[in-house]
Amino acid sequence: MSSQWRYTKTPDLRLRPLKEHGYLLVFTPSRPRLHWLNLNAWLIFELCDGKTEEQLRQAYVAAVSRKLSPEEAWSQLQAGLAQLERIDVVRKSEAKEVYI
Repeated sequence: MSSQWRYTKTPDLRLRPLKEHGYLLVFTPSRPRLHWLNLNAWLIFELCDGKTEEQLRQAYVAAVSRKLSPEEAWSQLQAGLAQLERIDVVRKSEAKEVYI
């Protein structure tokens, strides 16, 4: 059995999309702070719905493939995930594969 990281949104966030300005406003009640996510960070945030790191990579590369090479996309995704984890809007957890 192998394990992988899975990424999810932190529970209890307050979200306010500001589409006309290209930002997602995120309030973290556990550590009262307001964060402005630009379009790139917003995309990464939305992709964090329980996907594994590999699934995230594939989805992100597909979404930005017209502008970035797969290597550039992977680098940008890693940096974005690290930042979103640091501000506690995304969480990483170890998930084990289940074989039935």
